[in-house]
Amino acid sequence: MDIKCPACGRTIPLEDVNVSTDLALCRACDKSFRFSDLVDDSSRGGAPNLSSPPSGAWFEQTPEGFSTGATTHSWYAVFIVPFTCVWAGGSLSGIYGKQILSGKFDPASSFFGLPFLIGSLFLLCLCAMTVARKISVTKSGNELLIFTGVGPIGWTRHYPWSDFTTVREDLMRSNYRMTWSGLGRAIALEGKRKVSFGSMWSENRRYFVLSAMREMLRTSSGPRIPALSSSRF
Repeated sequence: MDIKCPACGRTIPLEDVNVSTDLALCRACDKSFRFSDLVDDSSRGGAPNLSSPPSGAWFEQTPEGFSTGATTHSWYAVFIVPFTCVWAGGSLSGIYGKQILSGKFDPASSFFGLPFLIGSLFLLCLCAMTVARKISVTKSGNELLIFTGVGPIGWTRHYPWSDFTTVREDLMRSNYRMTWSGLGRAIALEGKRKVSFGSMWSENRRYFVLSAMREMLRTSSGPRIPALSSSRF
């Protein structure tokens, strides 16, 4: 198996790989990398072509930086949307609809319906995430913006781009970020701080955005930025 340097693309000889310390050295560009990272990239067939994003993902270079991201829509919507219509429509119309039509407020029924109301709101949010939610990462100068939302509605996190030196694929545990299986992966930007996002992306969308972020960090000006690669644990 050939191990390619993510910085210069040259093959790293096996004698320059130390499996026990999980380090690989590229003598051509004098940079070291995690061996496990390089093996993972090799098993995926290398970084994807940024000009050909998978469905639901995008990448665009701008005069001030770049914009990349992906939607979180998935085939789960085929089950969640109909279930939500039945759950919310049936329970809420039966509990609250009758009160609205009759013009009479029933405290006991309203209190009994609170769990159904909360459950319906949760399911509606889940529908939005599987149908129209997106996460975008935009660099403008030294400002990095990570937007999460549906259409123009959502929240944006602001960070200095210079705070980050590495990007990798990280394991997200259920006590930190809930995913469909309770255990998933996300993109982690690290440096002076750690920022994670993309835990609800599909594998191909997450890897595409990861590769775009890695390439943008690699090509950023300044000697402080090392080459990067994704990692699996």
